[in-house]
Amino acid sequence: MLGLGVAVLINSGTNLLFGKISFVTNSSGMILQMAVALDYSVFLIHRFRECNDEEDDPEIAMLNALKLSTSSILSSGLTTVIGFLALAFMKFLIGADLGVALSKGVAISLITSLVFMPGVILETYKWMDKTRHRSFMPSFRGLGRVVCKVSTPLMIAFVLIIVPAYIGSTQNHYLYGGSKIYGPDTRLGSDTEKMAEIFGDNDNYVLMVPRGDRTSEHALIRELEDMPGINSVLSIENLMGIAIPGDMLPENLVDQLQSDHYDRIVISAAVPVEGDKAFALIDDIYAAADKYYEGEYYMAGTGVSMHDVKEVVSSDMVKVNFIAIFSVFVVLLLTMKNLLLPVILVLTIETAIWINMSITHLTGASMFYIAYLIISSIQLGATVDYAILFTERYKENRKVYGIAPRECVMTTISDTAVSILTSATAVSVMGILLYIFSSQRIIGQIGLLLGRGTICSLLAVLFVLPGFLMRFDKYVLRTVGDKKRQNADEL
Repeated sequence: MLGLGVAVLINSGTNLLFGKISFVTNSSGMILQMAVALDYSVFLIHRFRECNDEEDDPEIAMLNALKLSTSSILSSGLTTVIGFLALAFMKFLIGADLGVALSKGVAISLITSLVFMPGVILETYKWMDKTRHRSFMPSFRGLGRVVCKVSTPLMIAFVLIIVPAYIGSTQNHYLYGGSKIYGPDTRLGSDTEKMAEIFGDNDNYVLMVPRGDRTSEHALIRELEDMPGINSVLSIENLMGIAIPGDMLPENLVDQLQSDHYDRIVISAAVPVEGDKAFALIDDIYAAADKYYEGEYYMAGTGVSMHDVKEVVSSDMVKVNFIAIFSVFVVLLLTMKNLLLPVILVLTIETAIWINMSITHLTGASMFYIAYLIISSIQLGATVDYAILFTERYKENRKVYGIAPRECVMTTISDTAVSILTSATAVSVMGILLYIFSSQRIIGQIGLLLGRGTICSLLAVLFVLPGFLMRFDKYVLRTVGDKKRQNADEL
């Protein structure tokens, strides 16, 4: 907690460099930084304890711990930083703001773990030993035996669910704006719901069309009035008709509906501020306006803004996900020097992400699109750490100790389960608490998706990844540049 606290304070203070940050970053940034950066200190402390039990000199034990854990910590940290930096490419600047702040925070946490934490541990290891209690965790050898027995059917089932999980993750109903940010337990949320109950859904749009062509404007207005969902249309043309001169109308009314170059058409619609119904109506209005004033009109309104946001963030989806996945893949390829392992690790975590998103679809809940994009990067960057730790320890047990694949899986689960469970439990609890206590629905949903997604990734790493490692064992042990196959008997 001390190491995390130092990193969080430094990151929060250095946010002054940006001049200003979004409310999403301010509300969730510290929690998310703690959630994703907890792994590094946990991995180092557990490794130091192992080395210290085998070595009399604590400084040598720390050197050995750093030697054995730095690769995993650096790989985990770099993938997380890059996953967050992918958000910086969003046109929707709330996501970019959070991505830059969190990538900076994780980088600071990474440095803190490798520079500050070793000194803290060496200064306090005696207190740690004195306050050390018996382990409340089992050895997890039994879990390892269970995983070995069911690894093949679980791996096959996991492969079969990849495509349905991906399809399910793309079928969510998304909210693009702030109309549903505040829940009914807040004053704004309760007032908004009460007004909707009494008066129904409504929104107003303004359509600006060039002056001069009264015939086209009259025809457009008639077409708008006939559209389902539109209650009324107000304009100069509507008020005076095609044969009445405009100078017969009150000047203050004319000034509100007409300028030197444009006529203003005010549209009252019986639709919510955002959603499929509202967006379909706006598309119909655009199509009608294009028919008479192609490229020469302007449209504004809350629903129109939400429609524009949808267009912007929808284009962000493919870009952000591609950058995050590709960047993490490249980092893993460079650090692990293996062509197959990055594919296995990224596919395992990405499928866990798709399962997480599919659950939202299956429950029928709406999802804030910004939450979807943020969690896609956060869950990938934060939980790929578990897969990296497990894989690196599996390779170590196979190469250094020459343990056979099935026995190696049991040993690796026993070695890493406590570290992975410690981090995953903390992240899940923080996410769920964020969901429970946040009055802002978007922040709460980020917490829920983070907590649930971490559990999905945890199960994938402990129950599915071992099957992949055993099945492709001889390829897992290779590194780029090997000219001959490694023989398990020689190991």
